[in-house]
Amino acid sequence: MSFSYAFSASLVGVACMAFASSSHATDDFPNKPVKMLVGFAPGGLTDQLARLYAQKLSAAMGKAFIVDNRPGAGGNVAVKMTSQAPADGYTIVMAANYVAINEALGKNNYRWDQDLQPIALIASTPNLVVVPNDSPYKSIQDLTAAAKAGTKLTYGSAGVGSTTHMSVELFDAMSSTRMTHVPYRGVSPAEVDLVSGTISLMFDSITTAAPLVHAGKIKALASTGKERSPFFPQLPTVQESGLKGYDVEAVYMLLAPAKTPPEVVKKLTEAVKEISNEASTKETFKNLYATQVPGGPQETSDFLKSEVKKWTELVKTANIKIEQ
Repeated sequence: MSFSYAFSASLVGVACMAFASSSHATDDFPNKPVKMLVGFAPGGLTDQLARLYAQKLSAAMGKAFIVDNRPGAGGNVAVKMTSQAPADGYTIVMAANYVAINEALGKNNYRWDQDLQPIALIASTPNLVVVPNDSPYKSIQDLTAAAKAGTKLTYGSAGVGSTTHMSVELFDAMSSTRMTHVPYRGVSPAEVDLVSGTISLMFDSITTAAPLVHAGKIKALASTGKERSPFFPQLPTVQESGLKGYDVEAVYMLLAPAKTPPEVVKKLTEAVKEISNEASTKETFKNLYATQVPGGPQETSDFLKSEVKKWTELVKTANIKIEQ
């Protein structure tokens, strides 16, 4: 046997062993704990959904799924960490369409379409258009008429680039109005000022706004989704109220690093689908005012593409700046 033949045969053997090892690692995934990153502090909806799915994935797949909160940069700290993690399925992130909004604002320090692998869509929540109890406005038409008449209307948000901000920017662009943005460091302080009447209105997350509405502390005028919220069927949508095509919802999803093995992605996608269809999961969604959104990797990717397009067009039209 010549040296070159022996060396070539040796290389083939090493390659086969490596393939077999890799295949085995994929077959028995997960064989160690999986880290699920969250880009926000504990307590918010992203965190609550992550803890729900981490608990159920741990039970379904036989290894611990551990929630790791890494807040910062509008969720981008956790997404960036995921994009840089080994592509083996042991680091994933519970994210939302802030990935697309941040892309439109030029805030992403990663390429979502190159550095991330979608796993599955999870749930969605619209915003509620809410005003103080003593507000003279009783409908979207009232708000629009007041804004066009020159009334100074101030709205609070959880910060620049949040859906509580961008949903109003889209409203202004579509209705040819201009309301004054008052950004806060989170939803809670904005809601405090809304209840007291310091600001005129909010396009607030249904998850945090609904309890205040039910407690009689604020009034809801409309919801921002394409269809009426099943939790507030009496409320018209903004679209029904005159802005045809208006649709804003926070949509939550699981993402992994790019090049995660397809077999691992498939296992995670199928496990998430089964969990989402469980009666107990649907009951938890109701308690969070969230609606299940079915969809695997392709649907998640298609959704993010459409969101990037929508918000990029709005950022250009409204000339929205990060430092705002």
